[in-house]
Amino acid sequence: MEKTSSESEPAPDKSPLRKRVAMFCHDDPLAQLGAQESGGQAVYVNSLLRELDKNGWSIDAFARLDSRHKKSVSLIGRNSRLIRLQGGPIKYISRKLLFDFLPELYENFLKFINRQNSYSLFHGHYWDGGWLAAKASKQFSVPFLQNFHSLGKIRLQVKEQYSYKNNGKDIFDKRLSLEEEISKHADAIISLSSSEKLFLQQQYKTFEEKIEVIPGGVNLKIFSPVSRQEARKKLALPEKELIILFVGRLEWRKGIGTLIHAANLLKSEVAHLKVLIIGGKIYGRQKNTDDFKEYQRLLKIVGDLGMENTINFLGCVDNNRLHLFYCSANALVVPSYYEPFGLVTLESMACKTTIIASNVGGLAKIIQDNVNGLLFQPRNPVDLKEKVLKIHKSPELAKTLTENGYKNVVENYSWKKIAEQISNIYSQLIGGKV
Repeated sequence: MEKTSSESEPAPDKSPLRKRVAMFCHDDPLAQLGAQESGGQAVYVNSLLRELDKNGWSIDAFARLDSRHKKSVSLIGRNSRLIRLQGGPIKYISRKLLFDFLPELYENFLKFINRQNSYSLFHGHYWDGGWLAAKASKQFSVPFLQNFHSLGKIRLQVKEQYSYKNNGKDIFDKRLSLEEEISKHADAIISLSSSEKLFLQQQYKTFEEKIEVIPGGVNLKIFSPVSRQEARKKLALPEKELIILFVGRLEWRKGIGTLIHAANLLKSEVAHLKVLIIGGKIYGRQKNTDDFKEYQRLLKIVGDLGMENTINFLGCVDNNRLHLFYCSANALVVPSYYEPFGLVTLESMACKTTIIASNVGGLAKIIQDNVNGLLFQPRNPVDLKEKVLKIHKSPELAKTLTENGYKNVVENYSWKKIAEQISNIYSQLIGGKV
């Protein structure tokens, strides 16, 4: 994730109206990566906002205030800000509870702008940000653009497919209805992959012409190759171990259980195996309840399999050290059951790490099997084990995959390139070149 600037007082706003955009998001773009309150969406918004700022846009990103230790307003870039609005208790709350606090968030947005709109475009992220953007668009007769990042209907189908106990059907019903309304009224929608675009067309009856497929990006300055030996030395990791890395939230859909079971199958065939799991606020007094609950579930699996010496839960890792973990790993495994895009695959590719990912959603669009990575059947630890052995037994193949992946990400996924495409959409929605 991109380095965040220190929080400071906002710069005076001198930008013309036609260059001003309001974004709405639930993840704090300046929060530490890997916890429940900060995942891929936070990386996306943070990185996109900074590049759009360089392109002359002045962005105000509105997020929910989740800690009394955070400022109400923080500067991001030269002319853009993060504004934290109160909506419900000032602490982390699960996304499924956000519905009840959206009206309060919107009322505090109106108070912040003094009920006088100074934005030429509203940009919603996720379903809650989409609700806020749609409401502002309707009130002020200004166009709005939507990024869903993930779709509730796909997540529900995945839970049903894998027989995962679903205690929140009423929450999903609300979300699905809301997403359908947002897709109907948005002036334009950015899909992270062509598979998501097709789903919106088929399931939400969204008009094809208003959906633009633009992937996420990667910060090539932060995520760049370092030799494995150097990275392991800096992290005090053993030189000769086969290190498998996972980076992401501690959520059921991320498939970490599949990785643990695959590692259990591998341990009899690989002499020195280590699995590093990065993500989740699971240590200390500030640990997150949802993160810790999933950690406890996974820890029980590890204990039942006798894998305590192989599986290592590292919790959240400082963003500026994350590239060293990518570079130190023999492979990054992305075992998700549903992944609309998967920014960690790009970050890992940029560090020249071999990728082994589930053949689902956006992952299957980024990864060309046996070209720039390996794909395996989701929730199939045997297949995952075989793919790990494949790159372990063939360093030449691993090198080819990483070189192809690196070339692909450098050519196609820089945030500069992604921001240019979105900047063009902004201009078109506003009504011509700015």
